[in-house]
Amino acid sequence: MKLSPSQIATLKKLISYKGYPEIDVQYEILDHVACKVEALLDEDPKLSLDDAFRKVHASFGIFGFSSLEESYKKMIEKRLRKSFWTSFREFILSYRVLFPLFLALVIYQSSILLNDPNSWILMLIVFVVIGSSYLMTRYWKSHKELKNYACYVGSTSIFQVLNLSITICLYSYQFVYLKTAEPDSIFTSIVKGAIILALIGFVISIFILPKILDKSIQETEKLKSIYESETAAS
Repeated sequence: MKLSPSQIATLKKLISYKGYPEIDVQYEILDHVACKVEALLDEDPKLSLDDAFRKVHASFGIFGFSSLEESYKKMIEKRLRKSFWTSFREFILSYRVLFPLFLALVIYQSSILLNDPNSWILMLIVFVVIGSSYLMTRYWKSHKELKNYACYVGSTSIFQVLNLSITICLYSYQFVYLKTAEPDSIFTSIVKGAIILALIGFVISIFILPKILDKSIQETEKLKSIYESETAAS
């Protein structure tokens, strides 16, 4: 039998009650569940929708629909990683690579003008803090609107990266910039080198992340419009 819109809406609510709050995850699970529920109701028309749902849920084992959720989220993570490296390659091969090169030139000149060979570290810190703060402010509204979609939530790891970048800036200022006069051991030299490389990585990422976030928002908005139209129809 073909499920009615009200039955589809009921199944969606039952999936939500099982602990899957993200809207697109609910629909991803629903695609699998609806077909199985329809088959059960065809076999036994007297079976209630709730009982059919429980049987379908039990058929997925002790972890229920977690395998479907995990598979969907892994697909999102894989797509996000691919998007990052694609954007990185496009950035390196485009005219936009001139922006960080120009920034490097400005920072180098500042070290000469300030007569401080280590001032470039401070300049990088300022750029990362301002850039990270700008990105978090710019996308905060979209974050509030789309945080119930796993397709978007997967990209919020970018905000964790931005928070980490500010933490690295603090270490860079305290451990690298302020203590440059102290003699370095091999260990401290390695740590300083790692911190500086991370700082440079964050600088480059600030030029790339907006494109990734915009793409993630566009894909989520597309899903949102589809699901909202389906909800309105039911």
